[in-house]
Amino acid sequence: MMPCNTINILGVPVSVLDMDSLLARLQEMLAAPGCAVAYGVNAHSLNLACQQADFQKALLGMDLIYADGASLLLAARVLGGCLPEKLTTTDIWPHLCQLGVEQGTRFFLLGGEPGLAERARDKALEEYPGLQIVGTHNGYFDLEDETPVKLINAAAPDILWVGMGDPRQALWVEKWRQHLKVKLILTCGGMFKIVSGELDRLSSHWRQKGCEWIYRLWQEPRNWRRYLLGLPAFGLRVLGSRLMELGGNLSNNPPP
Repeated sequence: MMPCNTINILGVPVSVLDMDSLLARLQEMLAAPGCAVAYGVNAHSLNLACQQADFQKALLGMDLIYADGASLLLAARVLGGCLPEKLTTTDIWPHLCQLGVEQGTRFFLLGGEPGLAERARDKALEEYPGLQIVGTHNGYFDLEDETPVKLINAAAPDILWVGMGDPRQALWVEKWRQHLKVKLILTCGGMFKIVSGELDRLSSHWRQKGCEWIYRLWQEPRNWRRYLLGLPAFGLRVLGSRLMELGGNLSNNPPP
């Protein structure tokens, strides 16, 4: 596979992709040998990566990192680059479900509280008849527990969806990816709640305007710190990164 262009945002290389090019890249990853990982990041992810070295290390080991948040598009502009589109994993899901129906791609859903992955599976099978979801497991297990890996390998899926939130899903993938007999791992945070119908989404129009976080805050007010404190903190980190870059350029190129 040819490498993607990336923009470095707070030490994490975010690929410059729109939805069409991301889907094409995912199909390349599915066709390639081995187990590849595609990881969506947002402001919360990158804030955590700045604070937790083990999480940043895990992110840097992923094969593809894409912008799952409107704040990253703004950050890229501040840093002098351009990300063409917000690539929410929940928007990737229906494309890959349709691909699964057409090509027989097999899914496994891992994550969430007990019963959530099963409810997401049932809803998906209603919406996409013929989709093969060959297994489910909740996300409530010790990271050292090999049981989920054995279940996944026995089911032999093509795509493993891992919805355990950050940083847990990254740390689990980093630890076990070499033991997993799957073609592609896609991390998906809390997506199973949306797939199951337990959380609604804004219309596409408002999502593209970057308003989805407001709706999520209204639905899950217990996460207020993530949005009301996390988004300003992310903005300040990005501004600081840009100022350091400009300062470095000035010191390397002093005026005559």
